[in-house]
Amino acid sequence: MPRKWSALAPAIAIGLWLWPFLYRIFGIPDAPFFLKHLGLLIGVFTFFTSSERKFNELTGFRWFILQGLSAWVGLEMIRGFIPVLGTMGFAANPLAGQSWLIQPVSIFSIYGLNLLIVLFNFALAQLIMHWIDGKWSFEGIVPVDGQATRRWALGTTLAVVIWVSISLVIYNQVPEGTQTIRVAALHMDLDMPGHQVDDAVLAERMQLLTHQTREAAEQGAEVIYVPEMAFGFDPQEQYTDELQALTAETDTYVYFTYALEDETGWHNETVMISPSGEFSPVYGKLHAFGEPPTVTAGIFPVNETPYGKLGSIICMDGVFTDAARNLSRNGAQIMAIPTYNTTVGISEQNWTHFVFRAVENQVPVVNADKGFYSMITDTHGKILADVSTPEGANEIVIADVTLSSGNSIYTLLGDWLGWISLAGFVFFMIFQNVVEKRAKKAERN
Repeated sequence: MPRKWSALAPAIAIGLWLWPFLYRIFGIPDAPFFLKHLGLLIGVFTFFTSSERKFNELTGFRWFILQGLSAWVGLEMIRGFIPVLGTMGFAANPLAGQSWLIQPVSIFSIYGLNLLIVLFNFALAQLIMHWIDGKWSFEGIVPVDGQATRRWALGTTLAVVIWVSISLVIYNQVPEGTQTIRVAALHMDLDMPGHQVDDAVLAERMQLLTHQTREAAEQGAEVIYVPEMAFGFDPQEQYTDELQALTAETDTYVYFTYALEDETGWHNETVMISPSGEFSPVYGKLHAFGEPPTVTAGIFPVNETPYGKLGSIICMDGVFTDAARNLSRNGAQIMAIPTYNTTVGISEQNWTHFVFRAVENQVPVVNADKGFYSMITDTHGKILADVSTPEGANEIVIADVTLSSGNSIYTLLGDWLGWISLAGFVFFMIFQNVVEKRAKKAERN
């Protein structure tokens, strides 16, 4: 490919990967153009800014793979801090359903799996370039070093074998001495958030909650979870007696999730109500998108119960890695992630994020949604029970889960490979500039 068009390759690759993916998520009728076509815009931006071809030719493609790895995953690390994106569109996400393959994420983070995927692709690309160099000769084209290509191919194969081996060992481990409890995610068909409906609708939702809680308790559920923003009032100020009576009657712990705005600010929160009627400390949503910041955000309470240590984050918190990690560091043995998914596209992707939060921290996850998709996973991210109703429905998802037995290496170290990749990205930006300046100076001399 001519040098001036060489940026077209990464632009097409990134555009074809992100455009349909992000359009499915954000392509609602009233969304702004830039949000609907964010993936396309990223591809166009890549075309006009990509300049690796010259650097790779100047260095004999010595850094082709390392630079590619650090650039791709380093940019993913940056995207991990952007409120609208988080871990959306990561290379690893399509593997969420392959529990047997993704377990080393509990050591190396999701960025480690991203690195492995990108390494495989770049090593394959270098093999293809070396094969092309052997078949045809192009004037002015710097060939790829054959010995280096073979070393990278061997190293990549070894990395894949080690990854799969570690994954199978972790996946087949059976936790010892940990408790099993039965949990229920209430899948509630809600047409509007709780703070946007009137008192009559809230009363109907209370009736639905009462019915579903009783039904879940009859099926043996001990802890019950409600979707994000299902209600529009503070349960410690309204319907308090009714909720306390319900948990006492059913002998269950209920995570009640609600949204409201008062004189102190915006509250998108969840609170646990015990069978004795006690209210736990409130958790406030950390990562707000399309809503104001929650005034109680930043605290990650973990609640001691006879069934284990319970905790919850909310919706977009599960798209980022930090909230789940902080909750796990505080000792949570089961993690709730209630959601209020507004499109089918979002619900199609959110479960992949929640699976990775489960695997990273080796903690089971309960996701109760407002009518699209709800699920329960084990500590390995394997889906134990789920329900999918794109048209909306009232269902109950129940499963027996074995509680987490302790922090994973990832929980302790965090996104360490993401930070290393980001450092590599910065290094190669500087190094590329130095190499190109030296080349220009040599040309002048």
